Amino acid sequence: MSVSGNCEICVTGEVSHTCSRCAQMVCDEHFDEETGLCVECLSDVGGRGERQPENMPDGVDTYRF
Repeated sequence: MSVSGNCEICVTGEVSHTCSRCAQMVCDEHFDEETGLCVECLSDVGGRGERQPENMPDGVDTYRF
């Protein structure tokens, strides 16, 4: 199925992907190939899916600035 139109995030880019989590149709700039998620869902699930290091105990909060 071919999809045409504008990205649902920036409204200017040409749609080329669909987010596997929320089904938003997005352009290349707002899609992460590695995860199959749009940038909005990617930020909701914690960035690029980085795993917590093994040497950190459960329940430890990590803050990044």
